[in-house]
Amino acid sequence: MRKYISDYIKKCPECARFKVTNQKPAGLLRTPVYSRRSEVIAIDLFGPLPQTDTGKQWIFIVEDCATKWVELFALSQVSARQCAATLIEEVFMRHGIPRRIISDNGTQFVSAVLQQICFTLNISQNFIPVYSPQSNPVERKNKDLKPRLAILVGDDHSSWYSKLPVIRFAMNTTVCDTTGHTPAYLLFGRELRTVDDVVQDFKSVVHNDNFVAEITP
Repeated sequence: MRKYISDYIKKCPECARFKVTNQKPAGLLRTPVYSRRSEVIAIDLFGPLPQTDTGKQWIFIVEDCATKWVELFALSQVSARQCAATLIEEVFMRHGIPRRIISDNGTQFVSAVLQQICFTLNISQNFIPVYSPQSNPVERKNKDLKPRLAILVGDDHSSWYSKLPVIRFAMNTTVCDTTGHTPAYLLFGRELRTVDDVVQDFKSVVHNDNFVAEITP
């Protein structure tokens, strides 16, 4: 079933239309190795997007660099205070306080607000050079997010907000090339049960051989 779905996605015209290649030319830059969960996180902003009926226009992306687990938060504004509040309430209070935050030089991230929070909580900030956005670990998620949104949203552009839970789940249950595992497995120590698993369960229940074996004394 998984192979069928994988082959279908590779041949799907809509997927091919929006898919962005992740293949990069060979270089001397070595990928950093992150060994502890939630110790280093990478953050970025995606948008602006068509405004929803609740005023949301931006997606705040947060990735754990060790497990590649990603969180997607819809924001109505991208002020320094809003980003900082989201980090504290939705990330730090759920996954713990990181030792390091990687980001670009966006005004929200170099602001005095976030710098003060990082100083108080003993978090170091690493800023990615403007000319090297690919150095930000979360940049890959940006490229992955765009085609997923385009495929799911279709012509109803303002519906992107309702698709975020599905997209986040898909990202976190997809095997990562760099780790060889899904983010869910690296974070929880087990795979999350997916729709594919549910389908397989139903197939095993209604399979004729199983049915006969179970009802026969």
